[in-house]
This record gives sequence, structure tokens and C-alpha cells, in this order.
Amino acid sequence: MPHEVDLPLALLRAGWKAKVFDAEGPEEPHVSVIWRGNVMHRVSLRTGGFLIPPGGSWNEVDPAIRTAIEADWDALIAYWNKHNPHNLV
Repeated sequence: MPHEVDLPLALLRAGWKAKVFDAEGPEEPHVSVIWRGNVMHRVSLRTGGFLIPPGGSWNEVDPAIRTAIEADWDALIAYWNKHNPHNLV
């Protein structure tokens, strides 16, 4: 079961989610920003930058999503490291 970032209710109702998934394999550690079931962005847990693909920038994301991700940063890293011990942050 993925670790979900606790987003404001208005964003959840609009279809936004932010998650770290289990068993991501050799990919760079990241949190996925999802809108209406589609991964819109992947934010690196190592650098905080956007991974390519799909790319993007914080200007394309509601500021409340960034705030929620940053507030949960340590828990996201801990979750990633626990479920992907072969590819630690």
C-alpha cells in the first residue's frame, strides 16, 4: 500500500494525489504527483527536482501540494527507504 501525502480536501476532490509507491525498482527515489489517475509529475526525493519523464515544475502544481509534500518529506524518505532497500535515498 503506497504512502499518501495528506492533501487538503479541496485538492483531493479536484482529483489530486501525491504518493510514494512500493517496490519502484531501480528508478530514482521519488514522490508521484497524480491528477485524476494520471501521473503528472515525479519529484526526486534526493534533489527535490522534477524527474524526466514527465518533467514539469512547481509552477504547474498547486502551492498547497508542494507545502504538503515538503511537510511530509522525512516520512516520504523513510517510506521509500523501507520499501526499496536496494535503492536508498
